[in-house]
Amino acid sequence: MEKIKPIDMKFCRFLKAKNPFGTLEGGSNDWYVYGDANTIYWCVKSTGAAGPDNGLVDPKRCIPGRKCYRGRD
Repeated sequence: MEKIKPIDMKFCRFLKAKNPFGTLEGGSNDWYVYGDANTIYWCVKSTGAAGPDNGLVDPKRCIPGRKCYRGRD
């Protein structure tokens, strides 16, 4: 069985995710993506599916350049 490797992209530290396979980590931990169709994303700062700037949250949107983005480093 092939081991799933973390994806190497810059996500906001406040983006979290969960899917039927378990927590996908986030914050300062590595991210593992199993399938976007079954994944629920939320922002820790706003506690919902929209960030503090009222934009939707997901790995493609919570990236550098967004007003509310904070790096994991």
